[in-house]
Amino acid sequence: MKILIKFTDVLIPIFLSLGLAGYFMAIVLKFPLVGIEVAEKNNQWIVNKVYENGWAWSQPIEEGDKVELVNGKNPGEHSTVRHFNRVEMAKSITLSDQQLNTHTFSISYSHLDIQYMIYLFFPFLFAYTNISLSIFLYQKEKKEKSAVLLIYFLLAIGICYLSASVSARGDMIGRISNTITLSGSIILFMHFLKRYLLKFNLEFIKTNSLRLLYFLNFIVVITTLISLILRINLYAGPIQLCLFLLLICYLLFQLIRFSIKNKNNKGNNVLKILWITLFSAFSPFVFLYVLPHIISRKEIVSAEITAVFLIIIPIVFVYLQLAEKLFDFEFLLNRLRYYALLSFPFSVVTVFLVRLVTRIELFSSLSVFVFFLIFMCTTLFLYIKEYIDYKIRHHLFSQKSNFDTSLYTFFQRAKYETKVNSLITNLMNEIRDVLMVKKVFYFEVITKDDGTAWLLKNKNDYPLFYQNAIEKISWDTYQFGSLHEMMDGYGIIIGGDRSNKDVIFFGLKRFKTSLNIQERIWLETLAYFSSILLENFQLIEGLFEKIENYKEGAKTENVNYPYWFSRIMFSLSEKERTNLSIDLHDSVLQEQLQLLRAVEKIKGKASDGSLKNELAELKERMLDNIHLIRETCNELRPPFLNELGIIQSIQNLIEHTKLRCDFILKSDLDHSIQVLDKDYELTLYRVVQELLNNAMKHSLASEVKISLRKTNQVLYLSYSDNGKGIDMKQLNDSFKTMGIFSIKERIKSIGGTIEFVSAPGKGMRVSIEIKTGGNEVD
Repeated sequence: MKILIKFTDVLIPIFLSLGLAGYFMAIVLKFPLVGIEVAEKNNQWIVNKVYENGWAWSQPIEEGDKVELVNGKNPGEHSTVRHFNRVEMAKSITLSDQQLNTHTFSISYSHLDIQYMIYLFFPFLFAYTNISLSIFLYQKEKKEKSAVLLIYFLLAIGICYLSASVSARGDMIGRISNTITLSGSIILFMHFLKRYLLKFNLEFIKTNSLRLLYFLNFIVVITTLISLILRINLYAGPIQLCLFLLLICYLLFQLIRFSIKNKNNKGNNVLKILWITLFSAFSPFVFLYVLPHIISRKEIVSAEITAVFLIIIPIVFVYLQLAEKLFDFEFLLNRLRYYALLSFPFSVVTVFLVRLVTRIELFSSLSVFVFFLIFMCTTLFLYIKEYIDYKIRHHLFSQKSNFDTSLYTFFQRAKYETKVNSLITNLMNEIRDVLMVKKVFYFEVITKDDGTAWLLKNKNDYPLFYQNAIEKISWDTYQFGSLHEMMDGYGIIIGGDRSNKDVIFFGLKRFKTSLNIQERIWLETLAYFSSILLENFQLIEGLFEKIENYKEGAKTENVNYPYWFSRIMFSLSEKERTNLSIDLHDSVLQEQLQLLRAVEKIKGKASDGSLKNELAELKERMLDNIHLIRETCNELRPPFLNELGIIQSIQNLIEHTKLRCDFILKSDLDHSIQVLDKDYELTLYRVVQELLNNAMKHSLASEVKISLRKTNQVLYLSYSDNGKGIDMKQLNDSFKTMGIFSIKERIKSIGGTIEFVSAPGKGMRVSIEIKTGGNEVD
């Protein structure tokens, strides 16, 4: 049954389209477009209008001539005259002019020029391309609903374009087909977009709106059929065109609304492809036919030629339907701008040369057509050239490949460098080896106090000639990663700022040849990335110097570390804690669990009672070890802190502590605190954890109180116990109380304040204030 449904849904429309296309092709080849409109006056048929693109336009037929016979019979008996007041689908016509001279014309393609024959070919090309794409799409994705809708759209738009020429000839089947597909293709297009964009969970148009459009099109089709069959003037033509215009406007409205609404969604790339496709398909018709016709009453290119660009629509939509991964559209657009800039002057010059050789008019439709043809072919050639370069770059451009390899190996070695001097030495060696130059050295220049001149550092290390030449250069105009000719060679800027520049100078190559393009690109790339590495190395060395200074100050003057350093240290500490927790959980804990299962298995097989007791004791010890490892993992990495939030995590920690401690633990937590900055949450958790650990290990308290509250973007954490207390002088000796030192540094790292109040035998009280600074996320 499903196979039958698929057959009726897709194959019958395809076969019907093939049949209609064959029929339309036969009609067009058999009957030229005559292009004569007639009107009945006093039982006589008078020529009312002669259309420009018809057969009659090239004949001595004028408005006002009387039609005597069509195919040797009375004009009123001919079907196209009777139904549409047009002389079409005729083999011969007899007319009498206003001087009563009678002329009989044989209607055929023999007197039509080659350009008109080309116009006949385009609709067939478009229609059969769409049918071929429909068959191809059916073979690839016959089960996709969006593919079925796309097939309907392709068939409809192909038949619509082809039936237009048959409809103009007065064929009834062509007229009905054009009526059904003209507006129907637009509705099918919207239906396809709706179904296709559902892949990205995006809604293009509501189902009820789509049903209303189908109903309106059905009414218009019925009205047109009644008007054609019963020959009743129901204004079917204007109604049909109004509906078509309405659908076009509605489609544009929906596309604009949808683009604005979903410009940041994952379907944005599809929207860009859609807009560019529609623009590419319709812009030639608008800019080369419609606008020139409105402005000067003379088009640049005929409508038949501009309609060829409509073939872009089915090709792109079939690609969208079949492609699992969309191409990088932003990259193609950027390349298009660049290639268009190259192709435009070449195309203009080529058209001028063609004009000189062939003597064609400069602003004729033919010259414009030649320009666009050359422009598109050149742009396409540049795209193909880039792809070919990528494919065969290793075979044709060995020197370029050597430069690529050099960059790769240099940066691989640079990964392991930690010193600025070592990096500069490696860079100089790389330039010397690749370019095979003998003279390579590094120098640094600095500005004077007023910034008007530059001085060479360590002048004594360089010859006098270089000293004078280097100090004459205006280094403030040179950018990082740039290559410049200077003295008797080249220099690359690898670092520095407004007040100093780091430069590597090297002489000319062998035989004093200049650098080629590939070498310049290689050097600039090397200089740019080396400047980034050099800056990072200098920052790291500066950081190490600051740390050493703080370390020396802490030894001699008891100077505390700055908060940023504490933050870095604790961040690294937490990372190592996490890694250690994961390693313990994934290795030691899992090994213990496997051993536990093995012991249980051996115990089940043992028959000796004493052995069973020993195994049971071993099992209990292993369970204790497993529990201890899990506790250690939880202490190293707070469980579910991100998922549960700070309040619930601290509450769990307190409940867990109550199971292990021998004192009364009271807590007061502000549950209005929802989510804080991750650093704040982790710091608060670690501080509470450390305070409770100290209470269990050292305080000898019988009662401990802890509270966490928030008032006006300030967190207040307080702790108190009635334990043995501590001498404040001992508290200030940080290295004898590492837990308290850790608490102080953690609070300092996030900009908080902490106060300890304690004395021997009087317990301890800790007060902490932390300004959240609006970092709380409610």
